[in-house]
Order: sequence, then structure tokens, then C-alpha cells
Amino acid sequence: SDLAKQVTGSLSSASNLATKLGSWLSIAALVTAIALATLLTLAAVGRRVREIGTLKAIGWRTRRVVGQVMGETLVLGLIGGALGIGLGIAGAWVVTKVAPSLTATVSSAQGLVGPGGGGPGGNPFSRTISVALHAAVTPALVATAVGLSLAGGGIAGLFGGWRAARMRPADAIRRVV
Repeated sequence: SDLAKQVTGSLSSASNLATKLGSWLSIAALVTAIALATLLTLAAVGRRVREIGTLKAIGWRTRRVVGQVMGETLVLGLIGGALGIGLGIAGAWVVTKVAPSLTATVSSAQGLVGPGGGGPGGNPFSRTISVALHAAVTPALVATAVGLSLAGGGIAGLFGGWRAARMRPADAIRRVV
């Protein structure tokens, strides 16, 4: 009973640590991906000054230009999400096949009779238990990934659209000549 509690507690602690580490790494990867998408979108809008300025000069409203930039980044976010899901499923499959394990070792059991707790003869008692890890891919996880990729594309599009909205047609036309 005590052995089971010790092993369970040890495995639970290791599992919680792995879960927390994975969560923080996921958040860091998400923030990095959104930051990169935003920088790339801003660079793309910067390269398209002539095009965007010309569209504004021929009568496109700022709202339409922003919508164009947002639409492009949302499509790119969706494509990135699809590629990420494919890579994620492949990674989960590899993790499941390799099956890393958490191991807990209890070196002595309390409450047993005899010196060392090993029964007659007093040999020390120890036990090691391993639990194989697996990476489950659920529909909720896939839906969350798609949602986050669209949100990242939307955030990048907002910044790119904001830059496009600030653009003046006169500045763009000066660059054409």
C-alpha cells in the first residue's frame, strides 16, 4: 500500500512536470510563430507599397485593402495550420512508436518487518515501475490547432492591414516613377 502510494506519487509528479513543460513550450512556440507571421506580413506589405498605393489611387477603400491583406494572411494561416497538423500527427505517431517512458524507483518500503524491510534476511527492498508515454491526437486538439493557426493569421493580418491602411497613394505613386 505504501509502495503503491510512493510510486504513484513519483509518477504523478514526473507526469505533471512533463505536462507543464510541454504547455510552456507550446505557448512559446505559438508566440514565436505569431511574431514571425506578423513580421513576414509587415515585410510583404512593405514590398507591395506600389501595388497597394495604386489600388488606393484607383479607388479602393482602405477597408477593402485591409480586407485583402487580412484574407491573404488567413489563407496562409489555414495552410500553415494544415501543414502543422500533418507534422503534428507524424510527430505523435513517432512518439507513440518510440514510446519513451517515465520510470519511478522506490528504494525501500516502510512498515515491513525486519531490518532493511526485505523480510527474513533483511535484504533491502526496491521496485522500479515504468509507464510508457503516448501522444494522443484528438479531434478537439486538431480543432484547437486550426483555430490557433487562424487566430495567428488574423493577428498578423491586423498588423499588415494596419500598415496598409496608413499608406498614402501619393507616396506609392512617387515610388512608381
